[in-house]
Amino acid sequence: MKTLWHLPRGRARWAGSLATASIALLLLFGCGGVGTGGTGAYVASEITGFASVFVGGVEFDDTKASVLDDDGLPVARNGNELRLGMRVEVDGSTILTTPSGKTATAATIRIATAVLGPVEAVDTITRVLTVLGQQLQINAATVFGPSLHGGLAALHAGDVVAAYALPDAVSGRYVATRIDVAHGPTAYRLRGVVSALDTAARSLRIGGATLNYASASGVPADLANGQLVRVRLTAASSVGSLNVDAFGPAVAQPADGDGAVVDGLVTSFSSASAFAVNGMAVDASHAAFESASTAVAAGVYVSVEGHVASGALIADRVRVLGQGAIDARTYQVTGAISGLDVAAETFVVRNVVVGYASAQFVNGSATDLANGVAVRVNGSLSSDGTQIQATQVAFQ
Repeated sequence: MKTLWHLPRGRARWAGSLATASIALLLLFGCGGVGTGGTGAYVASEITGFASVFVGGVEFDDTKASVLDDDGLPVARNGNELRLGMRVEVDGSTILTTPSGKTATAATIRIATAVLGPVEAVDTITRVLTVLGQQLQINAATVFGPSLHGGLAALHAGDVVAAYALPDAVSGRYVATRIDVAHGPTAYRLRGVVSALDTAARSLRIGGATLNYASASGVPADLANGQLVRVRLTAASSVGSLNVDAFGPAVAQPADGDGAVVDGLVTSFSSASAFAVNGMAVDASHAAFESASTAVAAGVYVSVEGHVASGALIADRVRVLGQGAIDARTYQVTGAISGLDVAAETFVVRNVVVGYASAQFVNGSATDLANGVAVRVNGSLSSDGTQIQATQVAFQ
């Protein structure tokens, strides 16, 4: 389910808007907005690896999958369209549990950009990036495109970036999962919750941005404060007042009965059995909880597994991870080596730069590395977010 959020001026207003939006979604789907008879799976999370593609702890065979952009248009499959840290939604076959992990076949992969536009400010002390009036928190799990050597410090006001991110209901910021340089976009994009709607002036706010929608197409007939929206903005817009070119569907509609895995931050919280993740309503009244010392609360990172019913996720299991677990996550990439640089002790697999200086080697050694050789890499994100630092390199 696609969800969109907003950056209000105060924390209470932020949480209230997200709670209102979540209730609205539940009511919408409860009135027949979702089909029945789902026989597949819906997974919304970040990409954490490649063999095929790993999303939400599931290895999806993406060989025949269609990849769609934010407007639902096909993206050319060139091997670089899916990247570590991207937020995506996957529709696929039933998830199977095998001795090597959970697997499924992806039919459709939708890329979910949170913000695409020019950088307004870079704060390397608090590690906050401001884009289109939205504040993006950078942390140890934020992946940066390989050209951004140094991570956040490589960005400057005026650079145009695509940001994949989650809303933090506690801080009122987005938590960035990936930042890429965007080369020559024909339009800017923004996902968020409407506030300060003025239907006479045809204007609204999302976070710190004022949007004019006088010339926009696809304006929702029921446009209202607290509503989740996705907008495309003209690239000629000024920072102070952004012009909306078009509204798009804000919510994906997984079928009733579909198995589902949704990872992200708790965006509204009523109780441990009734909350929302990324704006998707969760009924956890009969779920098994796996947690260490962190309890479910607004702003906490969770992974919820269950099935879809009337637009809500009926949870079978809730794993409470917290940001610390996300910062320490392990990535896996499998494929043929290219771009081997012996001096720098790096190579590339599936467009991911891998540093192997501290790696343990299995079925070979560093001297066996060569372009075209197939390897499986396990590792963690480098300090600047641009590489995977391999802890193990296994020859295939």
